[in-house]
Amino acid sequence: ERLFLGLLAHALADYAFQSDFIAKQKNPTSRPSAVYGPWWWTMAAHALINGGLVALFLGSWVWGWWEFAIHFCTDTAKCLKRISSKTDQGIHILSKVVYALF
Repeated sequence: ERLFLGLLAHALADYAFQSDFIAKQKNPTSRPSAVYGPWWWTMAAHALINGGLVALFLGSWVWGWWEFAIHFCTDTAKCLKRISSKTDQGIHILSKVVYALF
């Protein structure tokens, strides 16, 4: 049940709730619009959406904050091409498996 809820949180936050604007604005290499602030503001908002859904669905604010941190770092690494999109998604899914086990 916890794994399903964690994966549901991920699917909603990383796919359904991530607009084209967020995908572009969170990327430090895509010259995001200064009107909306630095790239990391949007990255933080995206990571907070992910962490917030994990916290709500799993009933743990601790896991929510971990998700925020992991998601921020992983997506930043992906945007900077330090890891692939497949590795990015693998880390996101693995984190949900860890949450479910503990």
